[in-house]
Amino acid sequence: MGGCSQTADTTAVVNGVVIRESTVNDMAEALVSTGAVATYAEARSSASSNLIVGEVARQVANQDGIVLTSPDISSLSVSNPTFATFLTTPLGVEYATDHVNGSQIINQVTTWQAEFAAVKVDLNPRYGSWADYISTSASTPPTGSMSVVSGS
Repeated sequence: MGGCSQTADTTAVVNGVVIRESTVNDMAEALVSTGAVATYAEARSSASSNLIVGEVARQVANQDGIVLTSPDISSLSVSNPTFATFLTTPLGVEYATDHVNGSQIINQVTTWQAEFAAVKVDLNPRYGSWADYISTSASTPPTGSMSVVSGS
């Protein structure tokens, strides 16, 4: 299984920054165990998407001189009550930060899709290609499951 990726524990490499499968799994388990997300497949999809987009957003922000602000956890908890417990955990704060970072770039950079596409991202093949990932991430990002079609 590990032969089809950079390493068995790599979800993506974003300009040299490694996002680990173990981090995706930990975040997915936290999403499900706190009741924020109902299924493990949905949780993996959400976790991997947030981790990758968050890192890409940080890199785009750095390149464009954009200062990213920290998430307002209490406000996010109120507007997303099912996520309230999850957002009080360290993984929840990381998830919120990545989500808010992505949203800030999308809202501040008119050419965000082109800038995201220009970032060197090597996805584990089970997640498909970066170009496909960008075009599908708003609707149904890949789960990374070998038993679920990635969408690419």
